Amino acid sequence: MIAASAPANLRELIEATLSLTCPDGEVPVIEQLCFAARWAVVELSDGRAGRAFTFNGQHAVYGALDFEHMRSMKRLLGMRADRAIAQLFREGASAAEAANNQGASAQASLARSVALAIANALSCELNAPTELEERGFNVSAPTDRSFLHPENAVVLIGAGMILQESAATCASVDVVDMRPRATLQSLLLNAHGERYGPGQVRFHGVEDTTDLVARADVVGITGCALENDSLFDIARLPRKAREFVIFGPSAQVPMELLAALGATRIVTSRIVDAKSLIDGMLANFDAAGPRSATEGYVVTMYTSASPSA
Repeated sequence: MIAASAPANLRELIEATLSLTCPDGEVPVIEQLCFAARWAVVELSDGRAGRAFTFNGQHAVYGALDFEHMRSMKRLLGMRADRAIAQLFREGASAAEAANNQGASAQASLARSVALAIANALSCELNAPTELEERGFNVSAPTDRSFLHPENAVVLIGAGMILQESAATCASVDVVDMRPRATLQSLLLNAHGERYGPGQVRFHGVEDTTDLVARADVVGITGCALENDSLFDIARLPRKAREFVIFGPSAQVPMELLAALGATRIVTSRIVDAKSLIDGMLANFDAAGPRSATEGYVVTMYTSASPSA
């Protein structure tokens, strides 16, 4: 299921992205950076744009970002994308080594988020539906959930965008998530005892990941797991799953690289109007921008051993 050439970590993934998106050595520079609603958005000098999730106090492992950490990213403006990525990895590694508190851990995480957003921006045109179809991928509507069957046992790494449909359709749904349980699960207390929600979804800690993945029919994982390298490890766990689905806007690197990791479907979206997206993020509180500024779709991987030319 995993190709020999599959990237082993985020750095390898982004290096491969640079090779695919800038083969002639002409690399755009960083034009704009926007941080809002737990997203980092990067616009390049040639108009391409991409985004990635920021772990801004959302998980127990990472603390809340210091606003000055985001402001300090101004140093990247006007820098070539490849040089900005290299600098971010250097700085992220230094912060991680010094991560004896949540603030340093959050700073290291931010550097990796911005690096992924740059890679996603570089991949924007490569991931246009017509380009994907020419390379042998199938592209369907963003609402396509044909990969979910009533008899399926679904395991989701991250309570993300296909949770509601999985819970409504499938026999069982187990979710592994790093966020505190109180932020995810509802609880009713009355004379009859205790009742949990949402629906029949069961939540687990990361220690259950290996066992859950091994017996699932469908494994789904959030694209932001690329940022902390957990996706690369989970992709290599033993599994019998018919589907390995990566979901979320963070999953916008070249689809060939995600296919190499064993992904069968990608549920994602790309930025098609950076100005409208950024204006919307700035105009409204805790807003991810208008949907009209993005193009959502489901990508089904090619069935042959290698992508079509």
